[in-house]
Order: sequence, then structure tokens, then C-alpha cells
Amino acid sequence: MFIRHRRLLDQITLLHGPHDLLGRFFLVADTAARDQGVKLRLRADFDGLVELNHRHRASWTPMSPIFDPGQSNLRIDSAFWLEAYDANGDAVATHAARLFDWPRTTVVDEIRSLRVFYDDPAPHIAAGESVELDGAAVAHIKRRNVYGGALWVRPDYRLRGLTTILPRISRAYAFTRWATDFHWSFVEPKTHTFGVPHASGPFHVEENMPITLRLAFRGLFPSYLMWMSSEEMLEDAADVVLQHTFESSRRMEMPSANRSLPARRQGMRSRS
Repeated sequence: MFIRHRRLLDQITLLHGPHDLLGRFFLVADTAARDQGVKLRLRADFDGLVELNHRHRASWTPMSPIFDPGQSNLRIDSAFWLEAYDANGDAVATHAARLFDWPRTTVVDEIRSLRVFYDDPAPHIAAGESVELDGAAVAHIKRRNVYGGALWVRPDYRLRGLTTILPRISRAYAFTRWATDFHWSFVEPKTHTFGVPHASGPFHVEENMPITLRLAFRGLFPSYLMWMSSEEMLEDAADVVLQHTFESSRRMEMPSANRSLPARRQGMRSRS
């Protein structure tokens, strides 16, 4: 029997963006997660995420300082994480998102300065931490944008599609909450080779812009930057809803071209 937490759809308020599309999308995504035997909830206690990361270190690399409250100012109004949990209430998957607002700088400036990773980067720079990148291809990423990361699925719940479901929900929720322009993350080359970025959305992966990170939490490791615009995120959400509607109509004995998902479900609130 499932542990009772506040339902995901009860936690979401639609603020920005097309309410009808987003309402349908969240319903479809929540149902898809339940079909895989998990429920979802939004959380803001990043100490809990760090503790979860430590507990599952055998299957999860160390947490980035971007989501470590000991290194970053993770305010309740600028960061959240999404938890999938099983019938016992145990976490089986996570994804986190953090809002940045750069009216006068770009993602390149913020990464190079280490301000993305630390509230106070000075001691880390003095200790030799650094990031090397030629960022011409992503200099347009600025203003209100969201970094997504801390994607983890417990080994016994892998291959159930959770890596495609959770990041999409995080991006859509971040957008409707904060009216973001871009969504981005880092991806290691081997992860990109496995197709993980494209499985979770229409990302541009800057393979011609290799990044070398020298950070204390992981040491030296190569990466790429992957990103999408909010317009692309909404198109992807529309595709998810359309595919679900198409598959649902095929399962019906007499499909109806006028049949659609309800725009809202009880508990899903909408505010202009």
C-alpha cells in the first residue's frame, strides 16, 4: 500500500505558459509514472537530497555543489527536486532544478567564474578548481534559465522510462513557475553516447564544445553542455500529450476524433 504524501498534481499551480497544454501534460506524465509503480512529489529540502545521494553512492555519483545547500543558496523560491517513490515510501528516482537569472551575463560567464557551482567561488578557485570551455555556441543562454540535474534511478527501477518522465516534468514545472527562457545541463560524453539526453527531450548537445571540469566533488572529468529553449520544451510536451491521446484512442473500441484528455484534474490549480 502506498505511503500517503501530497500528490504531485495537488502541488502544482499553473502560472505561466499555456495552461491547457501544461495541465494535460502533467496529468499524462503523472499517470505514466504511476503505470511504472511509482508516485511523484515535489520537495525543497535539499539536505534530504544530499543525504539520499550519500546513501545510494554505489549507484549514484557524488552530488554536484549546484544542489548542495552547504555550497549554494538553494532558496525555496528558486530550486526544487522531484522524487519518485515506491509503495513503501522509499525513493527510487530523482531529478532537481534550479533557477538562475542573468540579465547581464551568460551561462559561459557564470560557468567559468564557478558562480554556477558555488555562492562563494573564491576559495575554490584558489584551491585550483576550474572549468575550461569555448562557449561561443551557448553564449545566448542568459536571462531566466534553469539548470537540471541530480538525475538518478535506483537500479531495480531502471529501464522503466523514469529518465524520460522526471526531467520532462521538472522542466515543465520550472517553466510554469518561473517563466524561463532556457533549460540546460552538463552531460558526460559516455552518457551522451548512450542516448540519455535525447531520451529526455529535444536537447542540443554541443559536441564541438568540450568542457573540462576540475571540481572537488568529482575531480577531473570531461563534459558537454546540453540545452533547449522553452519553446522547444513546450513543443515536446505537446508531442507527449498527442502521443498519449493517439495511443488512448487506439485502445478504445470506437475511437472518437473529438475525444481528448481533460484540461484539468481536481487538485491541479490554475492561476493567471
